[in-house]
Amino acid sequence: VADALSSARSRSVNVAIIVLLVLALLSSLLSSGFTCTNALSNPYQTFLGPVGVYTWNSLCGVFILLAMILFPVNVEGNSLSEELASDCSPSLDAHIQSIHNYGYSYWIMLLSIFLNMASLTIIYFYDHARYSKKKEQERPIENAPKDVILF
Repeated sequence: VADALSSARSRSVNVAIIVLLVLALLSSLLSSGFTCTNALSNPYQTFLGPVGVYTWNSLCGVFILLAMILFPVNVEGNSLSEELASDCSPSLDAHIQSIHNYGYSYWIMLLSIFLNMASLTIIYFYDHARYSKKKEQERPIENAPKDVILF
């Protein structure tokens, strides 16, 4: 009974991880769509502009981070490596040591989080520089010489 409960819990966590990764993929696609739209047209100051890109990049990073946390917790908490080893070799009764080794597909998700943070940083600095330049253009009279103002 405990084995069945552990197996059901492990499956439900695996499904949750897959759902998180699908949500991360969808939010990444939406972020890419908003970025392409903003690159081709004048960015709006609404949800379709930089705010939308911030939102979808942040959600993508959070979903991936949650999946990266849940996966090792599930593998180590439910002894999935030992279960897989016993299924592959039933003659092996005792497992001396269980080593969990995560491949490149796990670590590439970390790269995705760093790229999302880099994208957010670039958009922030670009938006801040554009805002500063816009503010400078709004008050040219303050910086103009007094002779020019009279004419």
